Amino acid sequence: MGSTLKKQRPNESLELTNLVKRVRTRSILETQDDFEECILIWLDSTINYNDDWTDELNHAREIINNLKLFDKLNDCIDFMKMVINKKIFLIVSHDFIQSICLVKSELRFLTSIYVYCDENPSSTRRTQLETWARDNEPLITGVYTNSTECFVQLTKDVHDICDHDSIPVTYLNPQNKSMTLGQASPFLIFQLFIQNILFRLTKPRSSQERSRLFRSCLYYYRDNDKRLEEIKHFEEHYRSQTAIDWYLRTKFLLRLLHKASQIMNFSLLFDYSFILHDIQQIINEKSTRLIDESQIEIFYRAQNLNADDLYRLRMNLHGFMSINCYLDLCKTSEQAMNEISLTSNTLETVLYHFSLNHSYISISNEKILLTIGSSFRIEHIGMEIDGIWHVHLKLLTQNEVNNHIEMYMKDIDFLPHEYLSIGLIWDKLKQSTKADRFYRLLIDHLPNDDIETGIICNYIGIITRLKCQHTLALNYHQQALQIYQKQNQINSSMNNEIDQTYIQIGIIYRELGDMISAIHYFTLAIKQGEEVINYLGEIYRNLEDFNKAHNYYQQTKCYNNIGLCYIHQRMFPQALNEFKKESETISYINLGFYHQLRKEYSTALIFFEKALVNVKDRHPLDIAMIHSYLGLLHCDRRQWLLSLKHYEQALDIYKRHLINNHPTIALIHDGLGTLYLTKGEFRAAQREYQRCLELQLRVLPSEHPDIAGTYNNLGGVLNEMGQYDEALLYHYEALSIAITTLSADHSDVKLYEHNVTETKRKLS
Repeated sequence: MGSTLKKQRPNESLELTNLVKRVRTRSILETQDDFEECILIWLDSTINYNDDWTDELNHAREIINNLKLFDKLNDCIDFMKMVINKKIFLIVSHDFIQSICLVKSELRFLTSIYVYCDENPSSTRRTQLETWARDNEPLITGVYTNSTECFVQLTKDVHDICDHDSIPVTYLNPQNKSMTLGQASPFLIFQLFIQNILFRLTKPRSSQERSRLFRSCLYYYRDNDKRLEEIKHFEEHYRSQTAIDWYLRTKFLLRLLHKASQIMNFSLLFDYSFILHDIQQIINEKSTRLIDESQIEIFYRAQNLNADDLYRLRMNLHGFMSINCYLDLCKTSEQAMNEISLTSNTLETVLYHFSLNHSYISISNEKILLTIGSSFRIEHIGMEIDGIWHVHLKLLTQNEVNNHIEMYMKDIDFLPHEYLSIGLIWDKLKQSTKADRFYRLLIDHLPNDDIETGIICNYIGIITRLKCQHTLALNYHQQALQIYQKQNQINSSMNNEIDQTYIQIGIIYRELGDMISAIHYFTLAIKQGEEVINYLGEIYRNLEDFNKAHNYYQQTKCYNNIGLCYIHQRMFPQALNEFKKESETISYINLGFYHQLRKEYSTALIFFEKALVNVKDRHPLDIAMIHSYLGLLHCDRRQWLLSLKHYEQALDIYKRHLINNHPTIALIHDGLGTLYLTKGEFRAAQREYQRCLELQLRVLPSEHPDIAGTYNNLGGVLNEMGQYDEALLYHYEALSIAITTLSADHSDVKLYEHNVTETKRKLS
């Protein structure tokens, strides 16, 4: 193309295959600097770098900046198959068009195809190509022999499809009673972001900060002179008072913000929130609210939709639709229809009828601007005699939206602060990477030394600790501690908050097996009373320093803990006496332990089953815990099938409510290992212990006492299999950890020493 594209000579090589390898990851993944929702792919085996070709590339990038070049058919097809959430515009040589059409069904995001001939064909040949294209593939917009014709059509299509018709929306369908939190999450997340976060946490941007933001845009459009000029003009001349005009007329900005809303790139939305904030301030000052709210005005917006998007719209009839951008609407349907193309072979034309009585301002004689996050009920969808789909939308009140959000948020177990709701939704859906990224973003945009920031840091620390991200959790709590200590220097009112942070840090060290650090931080918070004292008692009990443990437990009169201390000491009558003083459910569990250790299995079973009945309406993790106890009990009773059943029930619940690598899940595999070992199925036992070890090593320090226990169990099963050399290595590993973390007279140290000695004896 150009005037006409030149053939590549045999000795010339563009090395496009290597180019594709370098750009593939960045193109397919949604990256921070990926500012557009469309991609232009150019496939031609005869591409040649010369002045004409360079001009073509520059012109193409002015239309769609994200341009990828291919000279090999298979590389191009593989790339398009991996593209996600981007509309693909394909310029393809006539040599490859039939091959592309054969795999078109696999190219989900292919939007338009432009076929060109690299040499001027005869009128007959061109007519044949056009006839074939028209009869075989509606995505083909035409057959072109020069760049001018092709780029005119491409420019028109990109405006229709990617600029005017790009409206980021999310849906919620309350009529669908089976809709899950995962299905509802896009609607919920964007609404929560707009309501709770965006305009509350927007910080004024200095000119220096804005320059930094624009640098990423300038780099992205570095080969696009037209966009570079637009960005520089925006940077130099933007004013808050004219934010709406800039938003609607600046192409790079509109594409960037729409793309960020579509993929929920909150980092980008935060970066450019100064524009959104300026627009919202103008709307708040001039917002149109009819005196009589029963009086409704109708406004219009036309859009061309592909089959997938139209289907999604129709499937949400009578549901909710959130408009996740500021949207300009026309005051007449005729004007709305005049703004779009009606010539597409593959797109359906939709005319939206917006019924409004607030949440907009008039921006001209012909148009109004709708507020970002406005939500509507889809009242009616139907194709009328004009061949256009008419969609009638009724504006919802914020209370109507919030009532449905609250209904889905009941699935969230722990919601200490509204700022955290988005991250907790992603955590609930086990999209931990997104959640962690959101928490970091949130902290970055909170005031550095504000007390509320300290509160949020502590909450995020708890959340990340529950996901076994101990180092990250420790960082959040340390950040909170620094804030509270700084505030305490001003008015000495943060002592309680400081102590609560010490407790959280102590819990992290306890879970990491660093008992010395845990004791240090719990002791610092000793003024907090019963909770801290019980933590200290538990640590000393596990260290088998029973005198100190009893001293702490006696201070709180926690009979359950005193009883457990006696059980560890094998002082059963005293333990039984303490358990009888405790509340029913906890007492049932510990009485079950008591009778199980005394091999009174039938009595133990009665108490565990009573405990299971008592927790049936509580959190699923409590139910899972008792199933795991029943699994161990039935293993001791040699009731293999019942044991396996309870372990599997516990494992199923834990996997649904905990992260995949949680140490509690590892302990279920430990229990299954013991089950198979007791049955004599040593290979199965070894497999389960190995799974337990793999999970523990992912989230716990390598010298954690629980890991020592698993090494010991692996040594035991290898002993049973006669593999004494390997067994000895595992027993040594267990002993090595124990002697560095426990006292010399601890029962675990003695057990591991005994196992080493016995395995050596077998070897000799």
